Amino acid sequence: MQVNSIVQAVLFFCIMLWAAYTDIRKKEIPPYICISTAALSVLDFKVINLLGILAALPLFIIVRWIAPERLGGGDIKFTAAVGLILGLQMTNCGLIIGFTLQVLIFISYALVKGMKKQEALNHSMPLAPCLAVGFLVAYLMKLGGIHI
Repeated sequence: MQVNSIVQAVLFFCIMLWAAYTDIRKKEIPPYICISTAALSVLDFKVINLLGILAALPLFIIVRWIAPERLGGGDIKFTAAVGLILGLQMTNCGLIIGFTLQVLIFISYALVKGMKKQEALNHSMPLAPCLAVGFLVAYLMKLGGIHI
């Protein structure tokens, strides 16, 4: 593994933790986290990874036309920035893992709290922690040579 790849891996892990922590505390992903993530892509740049930005398109569609109050713009920018590092397929893999984890956590939380349907529909949880886990798993899969 090259030095740039090692540095990128360590910094990627740190930024994922930073994004998760910030989203939990402030319920937002500030632009500087997205910019830092995108800038990290230059350490191990591959032109094909530019397509990774497209992984954020479904999130944009959700925010724009389906459920504008359910997902923040920071999640979209964060996903696009990660796409520059992971590429389209692995970013999509990370999204699937992250959203699955989010659903499982939400269902568990709602059951433990005994939430009624309407209360659960109005409850919001930060998405970045689950996305960060999904993206980290995808990054580790990519490092291990496992490509979807």
